[in-house]
Amino acid sequence: MADAFQPMAWSIVLLALFTLSHANYDHCNCEICGVKDGHKSMVFGREVEVTPKPGEPRPFPPKDNKHVRNDTKVHMLLSAFRDPRCGQTVANAFLRATHPDRMYVGIVQQNLEDKDEFDCITIYCNLMKDEGYEACPYMDHLEIVRVDAKQSKGPIWARAIGAVLVRPEHDFCMQVDAHVDFMKGYDVALMKMWAMTENEYGVLSTYVGNVKQDLSRKGEVLIGHPNYEIPFICKTIVGGHGVVRNSQATGAYCLPKPHLSYTWAAGWSFAKCHFERNIPNDPYLEGMFDGEEFGRMIRLWTHGYDVYTPHRPVVFHDYTHHRPWQQGRESTWNGNPPGLPYALRRYFSMVDKKGAQKEDLGPYGLGKLRTIDQFVNFSGIDPRTSKYLGWDLCGKLKYVPFEEDPEMVNSKMPDYPIELPGVHAFAHLEQMPKIDPVYKKYAHEMIEGEKQKDPQISHAVQMLEFGDPPDKMWGELMRKIAAERRAKVISKPKPLEPNEPNEKKDGEDEDVFSGSILEKVGLFVLVLGVVGIWCKIIAGCIALRPPKSD
Repeated sequence: MADAFQPMAWSIVLLALFTLSHANYDHCNCEICGVKDGHKSMVFGREVEVTPKPGEPRPFPPKDNKHVRNDTKVHMLLSAFRDPRCGQTVANAFLRATHPDRMYVGIVQQNLEDKDEFDCITIYCNLMKDEGYEACPYMDHLEIVRVDAKQSKGPIWARAIGAVLVRPEHDFCMQVDAHVDFMKGYDVALMKMWAMTENEYGVLSTYVGNVKQDLSRKGEVLIGHPNYEIPFICKTIVGGHGVVRNSQATGAYCLPKPHLSYTWAAGWSFAKCHFERNIPNDPYLEGMFDGEEFGRMIRLWTHGYDVYTPHRPVVFHDYTHHRPWQQGRESTWNGNPPGLPYALRRYFSMVDKKGAQKEDLGPYGLGKLRTIDQFVNFSGIDPRTSKYLGWDLCGKLKYVPFEEDPEMVNSKMPDYPIELPGVHAFAHLEQMPKIDPVYKKYAHEMIEGEKQKDPQISHAVQMLEFGDPPDKMWGELMRKIAAERRAKVISKPKPLEPNEPNEKKDGEDEDVFSGSILEKVGLFVLVLGVVGIWCKIIAGCIALRPPKSD
């Protein structure tokens, strides 16, 4: 038995050493991963400047510890125009989250009542039943406004309705399109990236990847390896009606953390919810598509907010068009409703275009903490002329300080200025609408095309190479929460735990942001191997001992 155990013991030792060596092994080809002569951090073909440098102005740091807690409420804003995939997106939001209990969703559904035989929440419930849930979960986390699509007046108009569903208790807000999927553990990843900005007024935003190519069925990122490439919007162009719109994204790679930007993208935005309350979408911008993103960018920046391009992708979009059920459904977004001329007057009044008629914008105008002239110097984009000035500042932007308004973080959502269209409902208080079952199949097609393959860099290693916020923004706060938990009297209810790397719920995998899984397994196997070798030694000694004489 001892002879048979010897090779197995040495194999276990070698396996342990291999496991331990890979617990902190860097697989990316970037300098930030410790690769000698690896790729440097690049944006738009140039090396990234580390900002802010010592002595330069810094943003206002996070004011609380909500980004490290798992009881933080995250509100997802969805606007769906005749789109059954909305139900799959809601399901993805809960299924991919590490802490689904903290996710809340506000939906603006625009369907043709006489044609669209589906409902976002009903499809969500049917999909969750397929996932093994007997009853539809998280129904008290869902709100919906159902609007007849004949009344629809464009994406900004719809998103303005959705802002009504942002509640005072919601801490973080994420805006995405109604046909997306997420990297597994995206909720923790977003919190971590937001903390890396070291900015209470930081907003994460960029264009998103392709769900059919860039994400696996297991929720693992397939794109951008081995250099961790990410879309980065570096230019603007003159769009329809002479307004500013984002240009196509270029690539950034090997970014160590989110990077300061001068563009905001409507398809993926994540920030504290006071961002939504201070810069709500203007419901009077009817029919506008071009101008939505830049208009909100100039507003948020003059209010003291800053956009950062995330250094890793976590949201993925279904770009598939021309399915049979999509025919004739999407064109209304680009219509020309009667309110479009007034919307354009409001836009040009906001950006102070020369000769533009001045309009009373109310809570939908520019902020007073930074000026348009400062934005021009910051970005090289002049909104008054809609021109990109070609200053080539992408990747080397400098944070612009301002005098903080301390009341901004406690602001309230302004009242919706006109009669709210449609019918509002809390999902857990209503009877679910009936649907044609075929639309559940159409919704699920969105993720059926995700690839059944493993990424070039394993998900576990990707998370190890994700990076960490400064200790005072992350680890120190978690240690304080853990200490408070330990100090609680046993008879008191157990407090909710932080997003600590090694913490998990029952039946849940350990947090992928920690190397502890590999390290613990490696140590356990090493101990097992050493014990086996000692057993062999002891067995050998016993065999060599002379026999007892009678």
